[in-house]
Amino acid sequence: MAESIRKHALFLKHTTGGVQADFRHKTLRGAMLAGTDLRQGLFHGTDLRGASFAGSNLSATQFSTAKLEQCDFAGAKLVKADLRGANLKGAKLMTADLTDADLRPARIQDLNRTIEQNANLARADLSEATVVRTDLTGANMSGVTAVNTAFQSAVLRNVNLNKADLSKSSFQGTDMRGSNLRGVNFADSVLTDTDLTGSDLRSCNLDGADLGGANLTDCKIATGLETMAPDVQHKVVQHFLWISSGGKKGERGSFRGMDLAGIDFSGADLSAADFEGANLAGANMKQCSFRFAQMAGAKLPRADLTGADLRGAGLKAAVLDGATLTQARLTPMQILKPKTLELLREWPADLSGASLAGAVAHKADFTQAVLDGALFHHADLTGAKLDREAMKSADMEGAVGIARQTLSAAE
Repeated sequence: MAESIRKHALFLKHTTGGVQADFRHKTLRGAMLAGTDLRQGLFHGTDLRGASFAGSNLSATQFSTAKLEQCDFAGAKLVKADLRGANLKGAKLMTADLTDADLRPARIQDLNRTIEQNANLARADLSEATVVRTDLTGANMSGVTAVNTAFQSAVLRNVNLNKADLSKSSFQGTDMRGSNLRGVNFADSVLTDTDLTGSDLRSCNLDGADLGGANLTDCKIATGLETMAPDVQHKVVQHFLWISSGGKKGERGSFRGMDLAGIDFSGADLSAADFEGANLAGANMKQCSFRFAQMAGAKLPRADLTGADLRGAGLKAAVLDGATLTQARLTPMQILKPKTLELLREWPADLSGASLAGAVAHKADFTQAVLDGALFHHADLTGAKLDREAMKSADMEGAVGIARQTLSAAE
């Protein structure tokens, strides 16, 4: 390998004795190639699992269909690199430069068939990487961490980004049509002029995100949107526009006093919406965001709020008998100063006077929630987080799943 790299250096200088590095279809697992100049190298189909290319110059290098799981490309230069169909699962790409890199599906001829192999970046770390004009069409990027990453004019069409952390990143002018963005953390990201046509935006975190000029045509924002009554559907869409534009478009959703029993809102972002006194009995609200939502006096018996974000929500005197709150978040919503991120205040979830008789709240987080007069009769609180002081003001008769010492302390 050392001899091949030496001859490759001569090849790059167009010097006598230079030979292009050719490692196609070889097995080089765990190879230590950090800091090397392998521009235009040939690694097509090579098994490089666990190898280190940290800080290397890999511009115009061929890695199509290569096995690159757990590889270290931190700080590497991959400008115009051919990564079609490569497996980069769990790879480290922090601060890497992927400008004009090609990560489209690779076409593999198998007997009489042509097979497409998508690039796999599942759970890879691209934090602070440069992804300019990079073509990631069809790639699997589920669970990717890409904090403070520049995706300028990149192509992420039909990409699977399920539950990826893309916070504080820039997507200006990026093509994200038809992509699975379900559960993505876009907090404080810039998506100006991004094409999101037909993408799945259910359960996304858009706190502080800038979607000015973004194309949101045919985006999926709630599972049951098509089955909703026209007036409710209109309110949900307008509310999403209001949320995603920072109040510049659409309007805040007001569902006050409406009969919405059995509705399917799952995955919708209804933060700061008004549901005061509404009837939401048996509603499906899995993975919904209700941050700062006003739900005082709302009727939510048997509603499914599994994984719902209820931080800072006002649920005073709400009826949640028999509701499912498994893994729901009812912690305070933090209000930060925009530039310095200084904590200005915390807005607690208010469940004072609410009834949760028979509710199932496995692993729900009620930390610092206001529970004055709340009824938890025979509720299942297995694994739930509750403050001892707050529990003293709640009625926990028949509640199960709480450690005995916690109950005795509350008493």
